[in-house]
Amino acid sequence: MKRLLLLSLVLLPLVHGAFPEKPIKFIVPTNAGGGIDAQARILQRAIGDHKLLPEKVVVVNIPGGGGVVGTGKVKSAKPDGYTIGLWNAGLVTSRVMGISKFDHTDFEIIGMTGYTELGLAVKNDSSIKTVSDLVQRANVKPGTLKFSTDIGTPVHFIPLMFADEADIEFRFVQTGGGSKRLASIMGGHTEVSLFSTLAMLTFSEAGLRPLLVFSEDRNELLPNVMTSKEGGVNVVLTEPRFWIAPKGTPEDRLTILRGALTKAMALPAVHEDFASQGIAPVFADADQVTQELDTLLEKIGPLIKR
Repeated sequence: MKRLLLLSLVLLPLVHGAFPEKPIKFIVPTNAGGGIDAQARILQRAIGDHKLLPEKVVVVNIPGGGGVVGTGKVKSAKPDGYTIGLWNAGLVTSRVMGISKFDHTDFEIIGMTGYTELGLAVKNDSSIKTVSDLVQRANVKPGTLKFSTDIGTPVHFIPLMFADEADIEFRFVQTGGGSKRLASIMGGHTEVSLFSTLAMLTFSEAGLRPLLVFSEDRNELLPNVMTSKEGGVNVVLTEPRFWIAPKGTPEDRLTILRGALTKAMALPAVHEDFASQGIAPVFADADQVTQELDTLLEKIGPLIKR
């Protein structure tokens, strides 16, 4: 009888408590200190301080490949809700360019936690003063205006859309992240690049001059900087920041994670911290994010292939 009892206890399925029962990894596919890393840590702190989850969350930085290495770690992780990642629309364009073998359709989308507004900037003493100057300069000798970029990320595909709309051609030079692009411009190796509005404001002390923003209206941080539309090139784009989980992650766990992020996004302190980083504190659900990325893919896919 005792043997039967022991056997039955061994064969009983393990009973798990409510998710999560251990720390959750927030994978950031960039180095520490960047804008996406800052956003992840703001939400990490909010979730911990307000006990929005019963376990802590840990930010893990896995840079490399324009975000491909880190997002690849999310993709290959066990689909149990304990590993998720924060990234941008580079997830879509990297596949089109052949840099990665996956895009947003290979993940479960949790939701978007804000977006950043973007623009173009040049060195303070550049002869390029307006959007018209930029277009004219690019037309003098097509393909010679050096644009500092990070291939496969929004820093690459947004200027591609601008160039297509303006009927010009840039010579893209791979340099990397924001500080490296700044150094490239300041050193005279390249002439123009794309930055977030906050980066343009911060880097102005180093000699960077904002040229235009891609927002619908002028950015409140840079009220004297015209929009691309005002300059005659009709390109309006922002950089969404969204959370991804491995394909097959149970919906009930995604709901719990989504709920924690939604509650964090409603906190006044998060709004203040996001504003300090130039991030619009807007939450969007998985359907909205998927639709936006699908639309972006339709627009940018043919350009990148061409």
